[in-house]
Amino acid sequence: MKNWFRNERGTPPEEVYVDSAQVPEEPEGPYRARMALATQGPATAEGIDVSEREVVTGVLQVVYQVSCPCGHRWQSAQFQRMSLCPKCSRAVLLEPPTLPTV
Repeated sequence: MKNWFRNERGTPPEEVYVDSAQVPEEPEGPYRARMALATQGPATAEGIDVSEREVVTGVLQVVYQVSCPCGHRWQSAQFQRMSLCPKCSRAVLLEPPTLPTV
């Protein structure tokens, strides 16, 4: 595919080779790169402490709480349009939840 794209003179572009020893083992993420820039030289004012903090990925779990007109409440991990009340055995019709806008 490299021979399909040619420059304005009609010749193929030059191939650039990279030595694998020059590539860092783990690329710096955007936050670590900003931290490195902030801690260098006069970017930090006197009396300001700059430190690193590890960033991890978490898991969000949503739990739906259903209320029946009889007063019984229960929780569900999945949204269901209709659910049966375990106390009075009535069918409870539920509206889809509305998410807050940011």
